[in-house]
Amino acid sequence: MSLILNNKRLKPCRQSLDILLRKHGIELKPDTLDKLWLFHGLLRENNKDQDLTRLNAFETIVERHYADCIIINSFVKKFPEKMLDIGSGAGFPGIPLKLVNPHINLILCEPRPNRINFLEMAIEKLGLQGISVFGHKVTSASMKEPVDGVICRAFGSIAETLPRLGNCLKKGGRAYFMKGPAVKEELNNWKSTEYKIVETYFYVIPNSVQKRALIVLER
Repeated sequence: MSLILNNKRLKPCRQSLDILLRKHGIELKPDTLDKLWLFHGLLRENNKDQDLTRLNAFETIVERHYADCIIINSFVKKFPEKMLDIGSGAGFPGIPLKLVNPHINLILCEPRPNRINFLEMAIEKLGLQGISVFGHKVTSASMKEPVDGVICRAFGSIAETLPRLGNCLKKGGRAYFMKGPAVKEELNNWKSTEYKIVETYFYVIPNSVQKRALIVLER
């Protein structure tokens, strides 16, 4: 499948990936771009039944998966050293997050067997270090390994998710919620004596209509 950008037809390739990411305000180092392109190939190759992602068009995948996951780096100066990605699915935001922040020791949390297999294969093929898969649902009983940060994208509500972190997120640790603009209403109805909101960002992915939000809480 090809796409048209500025009246120029592009075919899915590493260069097209670079062009589209730049369109959305993201510039990657060459080796990072290489790994993201390799990951894209693995995603497409293993998504014949659409169980990894229902997105098909190359430009849509770049915009709504890769750009969406990477753009939060423009808001967060440095992510914590050890983090969980809850509900990682096919590796979002965890894999792109790890590619652009190699210092993070990351645990991808995903209970569905076929996605576990994909994540483990992708980690091996990409040659990533300091990243593993937790193949279970994250609850206060199942996840007791102490971490400095948690991130989740298009997961449950903030109120539903925070109790899951009771025995893993350290005091002073941060939870990053990647949401849509409707999170404003969610925040209006949310109260906590254990967590405080420390940062909020409402933005649109450049050259798209995707309205997004990043809510950062501190325990």
